[in-house]
Amino acid sequence: MKWFWIVLVALLAAGVGTYARYQSLDPCVWLKKDMMKTSGMPAIWVETHIKARFLLDGITEPTATECLRGWWSFRAEELAENGKIE
Repeated sequence: MKWFWIVLVALLAAGVGTYARYQSLDPCVWLKKDMMKTSGMPAIWVETHIKARFLLDGITEPTATECLRGWWSFRAEELAENGKIE
């Protein structure tokens, strides 16, 4: 029972931390905000870039899962460019 509470508290802390950083629990918002932060481009350009990126993969209306995969991919590319991973 002790592990249940530890896992529950960890999940709650992760959710609160994510919400505090992005003001949303939607991965599509995370992707947009992180791309705006790193590129310095206005929101309309970032949204267009994201839509084009998904369209190249044949996705017209991305789901939360697809946005999460896109966010992971973007973060991995960003870390690779900064030399933090190989």
